Amino acid sequence: MPKRKPKKRRPRVKRRIVSPTQVDNIPYAKVRVEWIDILSDSGWVDEKGFNKMKLAFPVNEGWLYNKDRFSIKLFASYDRDDDGSLNFGDRTMIPLACVKKMVKI
Repeated sequence: MPKRKPKKRRPRVKRRIVSPTQVDNIPYAKVRVEWIDILSDSGWVDEKGFNKMKLAFPVNEGWLYNKDRFSIKLFASYDRDDDGSLNFGDRTMIPLACVKKMVKI
């Protein structure tokens, strides 16, 4: 049987840690939210397919804009204008009854 040549290992690449270009000095806490979302489907399915239907369990990370007794509002991106005011993007509003866990990160 012929001898196999040993595989050459690639040298490990050192990854540099990149520091953010902007200082994160906004008055909002960064959070991770685990919640339950509804699932709907307008197609036809038999009982077996209907029984396989499950709720969705999404996870959102972003800044907590507002929390009241009914809902929470998050945003995942923002832009600062020249005058210092903020514009918000990737906004999500979640009913508080659907939130299973919220952790400050």
